[in-house]
Order: sequence, then structure tokens, then C-alpha cells
Amino acid sequence: MINIEFTPEKDGIVAGEENIFEVLLRASSDLMRPSGSSKKLPLNLALVIDRSGSMQGRPLEEAKKCAAMLVDRMSEVDQLSVVTYDNSVDVIVPMAKVMNKNLLKNTINNIRQGGMTALYDGWSVGAEQVAEFADNNNLSRVLLLSDGQVNRGLTDEETISSHCAKMAENGVTTSTYGLGSRFNENLMTAMATAGQGQSHYGQTADDLMDPFSEEFDLMEAIIARRMRLRISPEVGVSFELLNHYPTDQEGRFILPDLAYGADVWALLKIKVTKNLCEAARGSLLRLLTSTIDFIDPDGTEVRTEPSVMTIELQSPSAYAELMVDETVHQRSIELRAATLHEQAHAAARGGDWVRIDQIMEELEQLGEGNAWLKASIRRMRDYSRTRRRDDFSKEARYKSDRMRRRSVSRYEEMDSYSEASESAQPSYLRRKLEQGKKQL
Repeated sequence: MINIEFTPEKDGIVAGEENIFEVLLRASSDLMRPSGSSKKLPLNLALVIDRSGSMQGRPLEEAKKCAAMLVDRMSEVDQLSVVTYDNSVDVIVPMAKVMNKNLLKNTINNIRQGGMTALYDGWSVGAEQVAEFADNNNLSRVLLLSDGQVNRGLTDEETISSHCAKMAENGVTTSTYGLGSRFNENLMTAMATAGQGQSHYGQTADDLMDPFSEEFDLMEAIIARRMRLRISPEVGVSFELLNHYPTDQEGRFILPDLAYGADVWALLKIKVTKNLCEAARGSLLRLLTSTIDFIDPDGTEVRTEPSVMTIELQSPSAYAELMVDETVHQRSIELRAATLHEQAHAAARGGDWVRIDQIMEELEQLGEGNAWLKASIRRMRDYSRTRRRDDFSKEARYKSDRMRRRSVSRYEEMDSYSEASESAQPSYLRRKLEQGKKQL
């Protein structure tokens, strides 16, 4: 059901020399979305809402609207729990089938703001609600919304993320939604990465409507989840995976879920020793073997057939004449841009606008050959001109995260970009110019 494809930056390497080069690994499926109802899996969700004092007024009201939209998107086969937190935690809707939507929305509408922000405690209770019913036959996820810093209970980012990772290994994933400019973006993105979910933010609560809708579109389109990529290199071959995907206890890379119409990808930097390249020119060299373990829509644990990557040894002159694959080139540029955005985020947290201006110049040069990246960087430049540290740092952090982990349309055009053409794509495949603003 899942196909693994290798594309090297050039269709060959140099005989008799050490070779270092990049390879694009793509995981895709030939499955077509079924007609009629698109939902493949019952949902088992906990919505965890920050009700701390900073949410008073419009933020909390807009968060309630997001929650009501979530309820409307669910069906009677789905389950939902609603948890609220400030300095304490309340399960205002225990996990149950979504039978009476009006009652659920009325209960949510009665949420009132409180005190401090015990974020971990709120997430933990929500995860417990989900875990009780989690299995391979449903999609189990915590949706966490917060607008503030963690200031009650467990606050250590690494420890919290480790708990998210442990729950994800047990089938309960975590997606996070940051609101405004006060929340800890490093914690929220780390929780989503470790928790194998999505990370979103909005400058206003209204901006979160699009991410909530995108989350549901993705959950309804998933055809392979808990994807684990194993790469076994041959003797004399080593590699580095450049996307920064986390690994499990077996050393397998944890990939994003695969949805209809999407490719999940990883960029590898491969090193082949000189000794291994001493074979005759024209020989096919075996480099590595990969498999992916995943859970299919029926809840069955599946492993793909082994996919073997080979490459041809070329003379130096023949190699020089080979063309660089454009898709590999552009994915490499995106990951370099992700690294620069991460550096810009760090510089912003330190108030180093001189360094930020330098990074922006590097980004502008990097994006010249990629229409979407160029337009996205132009928006980032607008953020830098305002000198508003929190706004800039959050946009930079979330852009970096999205570039490294995004699924791509198999028909994506890299030499052109328009918001109109992107709107025709499923929401989970759209290339956004801004991560924290509602799309027009």
C-alpha cells in the first residue's frame, strides 16, 4: 500500500572516490479517496482548553468557537472529552460518544476564565481521558490550546516532551495550538513533535479556525499512521537524516502520518567510502535498504517490502555532465531555510536584530529559485521590519517546524505559487505564506 522511492541529487556517483551526496526518500500510496464519506477512522479526542486569566474576553470566546466547530465536525461514532485548566484542572465533558452536539456546545460555552497556567496538568488529564479508549481501530489525539507560559506544576520542556513521546508510543498523539504572543513556542512545538501531532499558532483566536479545520481534514484523510522508517546502510555507507525526525527505541525514524494525495519525505545526506567505489565504472552499487512499519485504515500493523537503493558508478567526466534533480535540490533548499529560520528565532529571543537582518539576506538569496519560499520569506521580512520580537520569533519558529515536517502534494509546482492555486489543494497540503494568520 505504501511505496518507497529514492531519488539521488544526481543519477550516479564518481568511481574511485569518496562520495557525499543527498538523496530524497519519498513515501506515498496509490490509494484513492473513497467516494461518499471520507472518514476512515473513528476519532477519540480530548480538547484541552486554557482558561487562565489571560484568556479573558475575546480569546476565550474565540477558543469556544473553535471548540464548537470541532464538535460540529464529529459524528456519532466519534468520542470527545473536554478538559479545562488554569491553576487546577476540570474534566467538564468526560469521554463519551458525540451524541448530543447542542448539549456539548452549551457546556463548552459555559467555560469561564480562572487563574494561572498548569499546562502540563491539563494535557496529562486530557491524555488520560484519551488513553482509556485508545487502540488501533481509532485515531486518538489530544488537542491542546494555550495562550500563556507554563507557571504551575511541571514546567520543564524536556520532561513534558518525554511524556508526550511516551503517550504517542502508546497510541495517543498530541497537537498543540498556541495563541497570541505570550505562549512558549519552543514548548508547544516540542510537545507536538514528540507527541507525533501537528503544531499551530494564531496571533488571534480567530486565526486558529483554519488550523483547527486543517487538523480535521488531515485526520479524516489519514491512510497510514504511526509510520516508522528503518534504514539499513551497507558496509562502507553512512547517512544523516536532515529533517530532524525523532527516533523510537529501535532506532526507527518517526514519520508524519500519510494522507490521501500526499507524499511524506525525508532528505538523506549519504557518505560512501572510497573503497566501496572502487568497482568498475557502470557498476550498480547497493547503498541501503529501507522499510516502513505502519498501521493501515483497518487497524492492521503492516510492514512494507524492503526497498533497495542502488546507484551507478560514473567516470568524473560523465558525472559532471549529469543534471541535478530539481526536486531534490528544492527540498534541500527548504531544509536550509528551516535552519536559518530556527537561527532567526534564536536571534529574536536574544534581541539581536543585526543578526536577524543578516539571516534575512541569506534567506532572500536562498529563496530566489523557489516561488513559494520567496513569497514566504518576503512576508518574514515584513515581520522583521516591525522589530516586534515576540511576533517575529513565533513566526520564524513555526515556519521552521513546518518546512521540516510538512507533507507535500505529489503534484506540487515549485516554479510557481499563488494563494488561489493553493486553495484548490486539501488544507493539509497548502503552502502558507504565514503560519500565525488566518488565510484569506
